[in-house]
Amino acid sequence: MNTEELLTIANQAVFKLTNEYLSDLQSELLKASCKNQTYEQFAEIHGYCIDYIKKDVGCKLWHLLSEALGEKVTKKNFKQALERGKQNGNIVVPSMMKIQQNHRRDWGIAPDVSAFYGRKRELETLKQWITQDRCRVVAILGMAGIGKTFVATKLVEEIEDKFDSVIWCSLRNEPCLKSILNEIVGFLSNQQQNNAEIKNLLECMRSSRCLIILDNLESILQSGDFAGKYRNGYEQYGELLRLVEETYHQSCLILTSREKSFEIASQETTKSLVRCLKLSGSLEAAQAIISWQTLLGSDEQKQDLCRRYGYNPQILKIIATLIKDVFDGEIEEFLNQDTVAFNSIRMFFNQQFERLSEIEQIIMYSLSISGGWTSIYELLEDINTPISQTKILEALQSLVWRSLIDKRGNKYFLKPVMIDYINERLIEQIEIKSASTYMVGGTTYERLKNIVKRNTEIQSQQILAF
Repeated sequence: MNTEELLTIANQAVFKLTNEYLSDLQSELLKASCKNQTYEQFAEIHGYCIDYIKKDVGCKLWHLLSEALGEKVTKKNFKQALERGKQNGNIVVPSMMKIQQNHRRDWGIAPDVSAFYGRKRELETLKQWITQDRCRVVAILGMAGIGKTFVATKLVEEIEDKFDSVIWCSLRNEPCLKSILNEIVGFLSNQQQNNAEIKNLLECMRSSRCLIILDNLESILQSGDFAGKYRNGYEQYGELLRLVEETYHQSCLILTSREKSFEIASQETTKSLVRCLKLSGSLEAAQAIISWQTLLGSDEQKQDLCRRYGYNPQILKIIATLIKDVFDGEIEEFLNQDTVAFNSIRMFFNQQFERLSEIEQIIMYSLSISGGWTSIYELLEDINTPISQTKILEALQSLVWRSLIDKRGNKYFLKPVMIDYINERLIEQIEIKSASTYMVGGTTYERLKNIVKRNTEIQSQQILAF
């Protein structure tokens, strides 16, 4: 038997005796013992006193299992004891045949991914986290249009046979938590449970292996403030995430979002049961879109087009349609234009930009003006405003959580696909105010126009460096 099977048997036995499952720490100790890890090693890895782990947690665990299984259980014989408990019929573990017969699926409004390209590495990582590492919460993050929902759908298609139940829920229309709980708990309990509370959901996630997908988490997050905060009336979603992260169960919650929530950020580590995968552009998906749209041009021109828009599938779909409608599908004619931020693209980015706090917008302007990798110290010097250093650092973290800027060491870089959009937005705002308006770091209208021209000339080099 593998570790997860032994853990399931242990939890079934303990629940039968006490009507409760093993604690998180007991579960982790049992899994570590399956790998022949010593008390000393476990205590060091998890940051506990050896006496506490050995004399308190360990002793209580083996005593509890002894009562549940009806025989003396120790760290040396627990595997055999659990196997005997199953064989003697003292513990009922659903057979794979029964699980297969009881598979239930609710795909909601998940998209059709029959024409899915690329993302093999990302999919393999996500599958390992969920099926092997048994993560409780997995977040798929990235800027708008990057393909989060498509990746989540393809992932679920490939792992759904590992779960008893699968349910897909969209948060795009901003449902309250009670509505979502009614939908999920009702489905998972086969309409036997009508009490829509978080504890009922957790009981469903303990009693069977469920896969729950919440798409578009950013819909219930606050705009006009730093990332990760919930809108008024939606704060209970944070409590839901916290409990799903911290409570023992055998299920998994997948989230997709443009922004990282506070609960995810505070628990995420490479060794925890909460993981995040940040999606960047996809070369394969970008090339497929150009092929589907039958755009005309050399391989080099097609590659340049993909780079210019950060390999973002949704943006490339918009641009491909424009190239066909306005330039008869000729990529070269389109690339000869002075701007990449046409009206359709501006509308796409306006939705994201207007969610930012004022400090975040100032940082975006400053990074656009700098035209390259910018250190924190350079940024603090450029932003000539009476804003505290603490607020600026918090705003930088928020922009990283929103997947709008990239970080390398202590330097930050505005995503290439955003550079031209921000430059045009700057010029429009200054023209509206006055030609001498002072915006960021002493930048005047004439100086800004020169910066924009320079940035346009070196944009392809920036993209290649990125």
